Amino acid sequence: MFSEKYLEQMLHKFEQYKIEAQQTNAVYKVPFKDSYVFLKVYQHKHPRLRYEIRKFLDQAGFSQPVEYSAPRRRKTFEEQTIQSWIEYGYHVPCVIKNPFPGLDALPILVTEFIEGTTLQEVIKDKSAGWSGKGEKLEIVFREVNARHTTALARKDNRLFHIDANTRNIMFVDEMVYHVDFEMGRTWEPSVKCASREILKMLVCTAEDAMPEERPFVFELFREHYGIMEVYEAIRRSILGRLFQSVHRRNDRKKKKKNPGRVTLYDVLDYLEQ
Repeated sequence: MFSEKYLEQMLHKFEQYKIEAQQTNAVYKVPFKDSYVFLKVYQHKHPRLRYEIRKFLDQAGFSQPVEYSAPRRRKTFEEQTIQSWIEYGYHVPCVIKNPFPGLDALPILVTEFIEGTTLQEVIKDKSAGWSGKGEKLEIVFREVNARHTTALARKDNRLFHIDANTRNIMFVDEMVYHVDFEMGRTWEPSVKCASREILKMLVCTAEDAMPEERPFVFELFREHYGIMEVYEAIRRSILGRLFQSVHRRNDRKKKKKNPGRVTLYDVLDYLEQ
């Protein structure tokens, strides 16, 4: 059994390739042969107390989100999800057998490195007009609609990208790639998973857009996403929560602190216009 100190020393040589990312795990862009690979080292979630409580509940038989699982379980889930997407023909980075001897003792995932442009970069590009941004969003929304149609028909929750923030959706030429599949709710009704992906994606996209562009984001989405049961699930997930007055008060506080914030109630208002 390797000590933590020894494993840290093994990773030290990759430090120059580390990518600064907004996530718990350590991620690297590592040169390999004539290209690069993406290396993810799964780490424990913080704060640890919340993580330990979730872990205990999971062991007691209460289903918990995958992202609160131990590192190796999260690694297994992501690897299996990527493989499932590939089998359906969707664009995701291919898993590569670990090419770095000595790292097998760590919970790691190695995939091809996707050279592309994130949806966030597309939306936040101030030099681009709305026409170009809208064309890219149309591609994304059509892809999501088609994939959700398949996922709902087959009740395959692995086909939903729960963490569909704009940094995890990429363009390679005109193809849409999804990355980072460490979040999942395998036990939930499929329509609930679909609503989670939509809400995450729309909140992030709207916040990245200029205020005057936001109505066009939602108009495009309504035009190209036509699964009505998901719209209803979104409505229930927001208005069906207990203590609505508390949620609305918290939303007002968030918007007062950050006027550019887009909340779930904002998304619902846009979708129901």
